[in-house]
Amino acid sequence: MTDIDKRLQTLLSEGDSAAIDKSLDETGFYAEVFNSFRGPQRFMHIMTWLGIIVFGALLIVCIIKFFGAETTRDQIFYAGAAILLNSAQIALKIWFNMRLNRIAILREIKALRLSIAEMR
Repeated sequence: MTDIDKRLQTLLSEGDSAAIDKSLDETGFYAEVFNSFRGPQRFMHIMTWLGIIVFGALLIVCIIKFFGAETTRDQIFYAGAAILLNSAQIALKIWFNMRLNRIAILREIKALRLSIAEMR
């Protein structure tokens, strides 16, 4: 192990316990979600949640119309629309969580860069 590896290990071990405790906190996710509505990308995050809500509402409408349909053709149409809306809603949720993970990773990289800069 080189000298820089040993120094990085000591720097990271000091801050790791606090970071691990913070990341294991269940309220941390919800705080992160609500904090994402502030900042430079808030418009995209708000639009994502708006899309999730709209797709969810349309999904419920399609399910209700599916059970009220009089023909098999209408049932197939509403079932297909419900599947597509559910898939779109899932895709938006995955995208949103990927953005949250990206922001968290960038924050960690910045902290690591600051730690390395302080070592010099």
